[in-house]
Formats: sequence, structure tokens, C-alpha cells
Amino acid sequence: MKNRLESYIDECNKNGLSASVLVAKDGDILYSGGVGLRNKTEKLPVTKETIFTTGSLTKQFTSTAILKLQEEGKLSITDSISNFFENVPNDKQNITIHQLLTHTSGIVGNLGYGVDFVPISKDEFLSQVYASPLDFAPASQYSYSNVGYSLLAMIIEKVAQTDYETYLQKNLFQKAGMEHTGYLFPKWDTTQIAHGYKCGEDWGNHLIKWQADSNQISWHLKGNGGMLSNPSDLYKWYSALRENKIISKKSFEQLTLPHVKENESGDSHYAYGWTILNSDRNTKIIAHNGSNGVFYADFLQLPEENTVIIYMTNELRYDTQIVAWEIEQLLFKEDYTPIVPKMKSIKHGSTDITNKQLEIIHQFVELILTDNENFDDFINEHVANKERERRFKMWVKDMQNEFSSYKLKRVLEYGDISYDIILESKDGKIIELTPCFDIQFNENNKIVAFGW
Repeated sequence: MKNRLESYIDECNKNGLSASVLVAKDGDILYSGGVGLRNKTEKLPVTKETIFTTGSLTKQFTSTAILKLQEEGKLSITDSISNFFENVPNDKQNITIHQLLTHTSGIVGNLGYGVDFVPISKDEFLSQVYASPLDFAPASQYSYSNVGYSLLAMIIEKVAQTDYETYLQKNLFQKAGMEHTGYLFPKWDTTQIAHGYKCGEDWGNHLIKWQADSNQISWHLKGNGGMLSNPSDLYKWYSALRENKIISKKSFEQLTLPHVKENESGDSHYAYGWTILNSDRNTKIIAHNGSNGVFYADFLQLPEENTVIIYMTNELRYDTQIVAWEIEQLLFKEDYTPIVPKMKSIKHGSTDITNKQLEIIHQFVELILTDNENFDDFINEHVANKERERRFKMWVKDMQNEFSSYKLKRVLEYGDISYDIILESKDGKIIELTPCFDIQFNENNKIVAFGW
């Protein structure tokens, strides 16, 4: 098992993956280390100490803090948010902490696109939340809400009468022995913090962006995402939760109980900051991922098989987001051949059309840049899954609104049959179509994925 795991990660390394991985089974660490570069300019390698953003793995810290405060008798998950906030409008007064934890509150998912590092005061954040109509009646549906977890962070601050990160550091991370997890509090070795790479360009990292914002964590991000860490520290977190060092066994069971269906099929459920599903061996998986479109993290617990897989990368593509799950298959199927992400790209100019897929890319870009309303012919001919037609149309419309005055600069082609599309504005500004990895094809030249 160890040899197969090392062989797979070596193949990922040869094909350009940049990531840190920790895999443990039965208390034995099978692999802990990094591949690729944390800083391409300075050619610094990823190591097991390298720091990445956890993305929405942050939600498990928030949910655990809520249950910790419940253990202390300072709140209850059945409490309404009107217990903690003033002037809550009528349609939101009866929303409970449980509903925020399970994404069943009906509160909007985000208050804008790309706002993670946009400063916003607590009062202004609440004002915008109050003014936003509910997506559905509380408790009637499930819909992922980052905003809901920021509200939970505000509740933690109000009840604990201290800053959100201060509470986490003192009551969660220190108890687990975690010294390399947080927003601004750890004494970061800045050379160990990975730079993110988006469409081949250096995106920077969270700490750089926070420092540019007077060392503030925007309420658009606080509590729901963006916490920095590495797999070694997250393994300490995993061990501390299992050993009930942070919350009781009863609270941990509540943390990981499958509370609500995430989809109609019911093959996955949301707990509190975790997703619960079954493996193809009919064993329980407790998992969550996190991403901002540049960095990506996966955290998989398999409690019945005493296994944990923690994976973090600073360069997200379609195939780089499945590595942890490929490892899960590899561990339990001796004859399984895992997919190896192929990160090395080919750069094409704006006029290059050397194959069928590039021809389709040019047609797609023309749809966006000419504000063409006729999507149906393109969808019928080139999109594999007709069930995603509505989402594709919405996505194209968003792109038209944002990029109608741009022109195509170049296309980056990756080994996983996916493409980045780089545009140029009239004033020479270079930008990628949002989000970073845009279109992926199948072997029949049909579009099978778009966006992320």
C-alpha cells in the first residue's frame, strides 16, 4: 500500500502537480510530504511544513467552536439568530444556529463574487444580509451559504466576548497542539507560505492580501474560509477530535451526524462543517473540501477504516481536485489505476486553431465577446450534459456582462483535456475568464465541465 501510494504521488510530481499530502492508516503515517513548488519564482519546493489555505475547511473550526460554546452552556444550536443580533428583519428572525450550520437557513450564499479580500464592517455586512431576500423558507431546503458561517463567527465573538480567531487559538488549536493554523496570529515563516498559481500566473497568497488590507480579515471570508494551515497541523486536529481533546464524544457525534440531504438522491448529507457519505465499500466517509479557485484542499476521514487523507494544492485544475479521492481508491483497491493530473500546459495564440477542441473554444469565446443570445445551437452541438444547460446559459450570460469589450489573448491547453482562456481589455489589461479553469472536454470533443 505504501509503495503504491508513493509511486502514485511520484507520477503526480513528474506531471507537474504542486501539493502537500498526508495519508495515515491505523495510526501509521503512510505518507507525509510535498511535490512541486510553493514559489515558482524562487524555485522553493513544497514540503510537509508548507502552508496553504484551507478554504472552506475553515467551516469545521467554526462549527466545532459553536459546539464547544454549547457544552459550556453559553448557547444552544436551537437558539434563533435574533438572540444575538439586533433589528433582525421578520423573515430572518426565527433562523436558528442549527440552520446556519447545515446551510438550511435560506440566507444568500455570498454577498458578491470575488469579495474575499474586500473590506467590510460587521454592521455593513449585517445590513447587506438583512436586505437580501431569502432564497427559500428556513428549514425547507439545503443551499450552501458562506454568509451563514460568517454569521456563526459573529455569534462566537458575541458569546465568547473575544475575537473569532482568539477564541479558536485558545480553545481549539492550542488544545490540539496546532502551531501553524490561523489567519494572522501564528508567527508565520512567510517563506513557507505557498503562492497560488492561476492560469500560470502568480496569484500571491492570503497573507500578502491581508497585509495589503491593514491586516484585516474581511467578513466576507471570516468564519467561512481562508484559514491557513498544512496537512501536518490538520492531522493533529483530526487526532484531537478523535480523542475528544477539544469537544466531547457526544458533541463530536453531533458535529458529524448526517443532518440534511445535500441533493435529491440523498447520497450525501451535510453535518456541521462536514459532508457525510458512504464509500463504495459501504463505509462511512466524513469529508469536506475548500477552494477559492486558486488553492484547493481536501480532508477525508474514514472512521470505520481508521484512515485519514489530507491534501492541499496551490494550483487548481479539474484533475487536481480529485487527487485525495484517487488516493482513497488506491488504498482499498489493489488493482486500481488512479488518475494522474497532468499540469503541464501548451500555450496557443489567439489565432491558433490546431484541433477540434480549439475550434470549439473559439466559437465559445465568440459567444461571449459578441454578446450573442443564441446559445442553443452551441449547446446542442458541443455540451455533453443537457441537464446542465440552464447553468451553462447563466454562466455564459455572466461572462458576457463582464467581458463583452475584451478580445482573446491566448488559450492554455492542459493534459486533462481542459483549457484556460486568457482575455485582454481595450486598455491592455490581461485577465482570465472567471473562474480559472473554464472548459473541459471528453474524448468525443464534448464539453463535460465548465466553471468549478
